Amino acid sequence: MTALYQAVREVARRRPDAIAVETTAGERTSYAELLAAADRVAAGLRAHGVAEGRVVVCSGLANDASYMAFLLGVCVAGAAYVPLLADFDAAAVARAVRLTRPVLWVGPENHHRAGVTVPRVELAELSAPGAPATPGIADADVAPPDRAFAPGTFRMLWTSGSTKAPKLVTWRQESFVRERRRWIASIEATEHDAFFCQHTLDVAHATDLHAFAALLAGARLVLADPGAEPATLLAQLAASGATYTSMLPNHYEDLIAAAGQRPGTDLSRLRRPMCGGAYAGPALIASAAEVLGIHIRHIYGSTEFGLALGNMADEVQTLGGMHEVAGVRARLEPLAGYDWDDLGTLVLTSDCTSDGYVDDDEANAATFRGSDFWTGDVAQRLDGGGFRLLGRVTDLLLATDGPLAAPFLDELIARDCPVAESVSLTADTDSLTNRVLVVLRAAPGTSDDDAVGAVDKLLASHGLTGPVLAFERIPRTVVGKADRALLRSRYLAASSSS
Repeated sequence: MTALYQAVREVARRRPDAIAVETTAGERTSYAELLAAADRVAAGLRAHGVAEGRVVVCSGLANDASYMAFLLGVCVAGAAYVPLLADFDAAAVARAVRLTRPVLWVGPENHHRAGVTVPRVELAELSAPGAPATPGIADADVAPPDRAFAPGTFRMLWTSGSTKAPKLVTWRQESFVRERRRWIASIEATEHDAFFCQHTLDVAHATDLHAFAALLAGARLVLADPGAEPATLLAQLAASGATYTSMLPNHYEDLIAAAGQRPGTDLSRLRRPMCGGAYAGPALIASAAEVLGIHIRHIYGSTEFGLALGNMADEVQTLGGMHEVAGVRARLEPLAGYDWDDLGTLVLTSDCTSDGYVDDDEANAATFRGSDFWTGDVAQRLDGGGFRLLGRVTDLLLATDGPLAAPFLDELIARDCPVAESVSLTADTDSLTNRVLVVLRAAPGTSDDDAVGAVDKLLASHGLTGPVLAFERIPRTVVGKADRALLRSRYLAASSSS
C-alpha cells in the first residue's frame, strides 16, 4: 500500500543529497531529509490511531516540505488524506467530515471546527521525534472505520467547484503513480528539471502538475507563497531557474502585467510553461511570447481523470491543438440534437484514473460510463487530428453564425472591447440559446459604462442578448478560477427575474 512512497524512495536512494523541495523563502530539503521526515510523520500518525484504511483531514498547512512529508507519511501509514480548502465554511467542513469519517485532524485550530469532535494535532507535533500520542486515541482504542474505501486509497481531493458544489474524488496510490509516470514521460521531465508551483498543495493542480511530477522524476520542486504578489512571483520564477510550471490563464496575465514593473526579467530557462485547468486564448498565448518570451503549452486534464491531452511543441500555440497522452484514447460524442463531424463532447478512456466521486451516484453514473470518462467539455477536432477545447457543454451559446463557446466569447471581448477581464455565462445550461450573462472589469482608463456599452454592441453583432455587469473585482475559487457558480447563482438569477 506504499507505492507512491516507494517510488519516491527509489529516487532518494539514487540521489539522497539532491534537493527535493525548496521554498522561495530559501528553505531546502534533500530527498533523504524528505523521506526521513515522512517516516516520522507516519510514526506519528500511527501513534494517533491512523491505521490502514483510515482517513485524515488536514487544514491550514504551509506550502513547504513539511506538507510534502505529510503526504508521503500518509502513504506509508496506508491511510488517506482530505484537505479542507481555505474557502470552506462550517457547512463545507461538516460535509467533508460526514463524507470521509476521519479519525484525525492535522493542522492549526480552525473556527469552523465548532461541533467537530475529530481529535486534532499540529503537524509539527505529529512529525516531532518521539512525539506522544493524544491521550485516548491510540490505535487499539479507535473503532474500525464505519465506511470502506478501496484498498490503497491515499487521497481525496475536491474538484474546483467552478460549476456547482465541489465533489470529492478518490485516488489509489498504484493508479496515481502509473498515471504520473506516464505524464512525466510525455513532458520529458528529468532529474535535471525544476518545477515552480504557486498553487496551494491542497489542490490537484499543485500535487499533480508540480509536486509529484517533480518528485517522481527526481527533479526539484520549488514552492512559492500562493498569496505572493505577481511581481514577486515573476522575480522568484526567474531566480529559481525553473524549467517547468503550470498556471491558469489569469496567473499568466498577472505575470505579463508584472513584467512592466520588472523589464528584462529572464525566463529563458522555463522550457515548459503549461496552461491547464482553463482555456488560454490566442491573445494570451501571443502576449506571453512577446512580453515574457515564453511559449505556453496547452494541456488538458481533470482531478478525476488525470492528464489526458497536451502539446509540448516549442511554438506560439495560438490554435491550441492537443494530442492524447500515451495510454489515453479520446473521441467526440455528438451533442444532443446536433450532428457536427468535428464538434462534440470529449470522451476519454484510460487504464489508470480515479475511483470516482464519494457518495455521488448521480455524478458517477453521468461521468464514469464503463471504461469511458465523459468530461462534460466540448472539443473540436482539428485538421491535424488534435483537439481544441471549447469549454463546458453548459458553456455553449447559439450565435448567428453557429455555436459559440463562452470562453471564445470572452476572447472576442478581450480583442474588441476596452475590457481587462470578462466571464461569460450561458443563461440556460440545459439547452442551446442566445442568452448570456457577461461580468467584466473595465480596462484601465475606461469607464464601466463605456466597457458595458462596447460589450453590448459586440453581443448584438453575434445575435446574443443578456445583461452585462461591471465589477471592480471578479470573485475566484480557491484555485484561482473565476467563481462561475457564485456568479451564476447570485447575478444570473437576479437578472432573469428583473
